[in-house]
Amino acid sequence: MFSPYHRFTNCNKLEKIIEDLSTLGNVADDVNKGYKRYHFALVHKMKCAREHLDSIIELMSNTQAADAFKQTSDFLFRVNMYLDGFFFTCGSAMDILAREVLTYFAIPLPNRVYFEIAKQELSNTRPTDTLLDRLDDPSWRDEFSLYRNALTHELIIAGSINISISVDGDTEGETLVLPLPDDPRVDVMDRTFRNNPDAEIFCKRHIKRLLKLINIIYGEIATRATANSSLPL
Repeated sequence: MFSPYHRFTNCNKLEKIIEDLSTLGNVADDVNKGYKRYHFALVHKMKCAREHLDSIIELMSNTQAADAFKQTSDFLFRVNMYLDGFFFTCGSAMDILAREVLTYFAIPLPNRVYFEIAKQELSNTRPTDTLLDRLDDPSWRDEFSLYRNALTHELIIAGSINISISVDGDTEGETLVLPLPDDPRVDVMDRTFRNNPDAEIFCKRHIKRLLKLINIIYGEIATRATANSSLPL
């Protein structure tokens, strides 16, 4: 489903366990409703993120440098459209994950649920739960959120296109590279591009680490649901 970025095996494992427990009548109605509402929405968002990333890769691979500079406005429109979709769906998936986790514990959802809310709400009722460590803010979240929040009001790629030159014997190749700004909140003319010089590489790295995070949480929930033979946990 998400090859080559992650096998994501615990997703199918969790679905199978919940299906089996539901058949036995061992899943509470509210949990089952929440599972159907949020789990498949999360998977959908991650599939969308994958599609947006594939579109970025295809665009960068199939566009000649000369064409990109000849039709800059059209090229940048497509790039920003795909990046918007990637960051929005990845951010949405993290927030949906919080809702899904709270559902499995039968914890009522507050009016606004973001990723960090899952740990806050779970710690209120189960301060020693082993899942709490899994819900810590990942070290990469701040950087991702910086881009995700900036996209709400402006463009991440605002005219910066680089060309990477590769030489293989007598053959010289040109590859388009789109750098992400170190701080997208500053004026376009003041932006620097040291930390993430290639947007495609950043997106590939991000989808891997997000899938890994979700897979780990799904694995722990699946293991505990199997041990308990019921949901909620």
